[in-house]
Amino acid sequence: MGVARTVGGKGLDPELKGRFFERLDAAGSVSPVAREPGMNLNTAFTLARKAGLNYGHLGHPGREEYRKLRASGVPRRDAAERVGVHPRTALDWDCGIRKSSNSRIYPDGGV
Repeated sequence: MGVARTVGGKGLDPELKGRFFERLDAAGSVSPVAREPGMNLNTAFTLARKAGLNYGHLGHPGREEYRKLRASGVPRRDAAERVGVHPRTALDWDCGIRKSSNSRIYPDGGV
């Protein structure tokens, strides 16, 4: 049987699926785990998403640290400086604004 028949979407081998999740817990990243048995990346990300795991875009690496600093009472400007972002970006993060393709997306969905 070819690789596509053994690791494809609906006919996914339960044993392969189990090994995928075991390796995913250890590796923490979908792409390398999916490449090992030759699994389609879209199938792998769909499996992870349906299992309630979010391995998508992580955003700025300092955003989580910034949130922790702000929660502990550090002023916005100081927290932004510590994680290496512009104070305007820090203001956007505080207001729940996301950026995509040079546009600001507000929490209510407006652009």
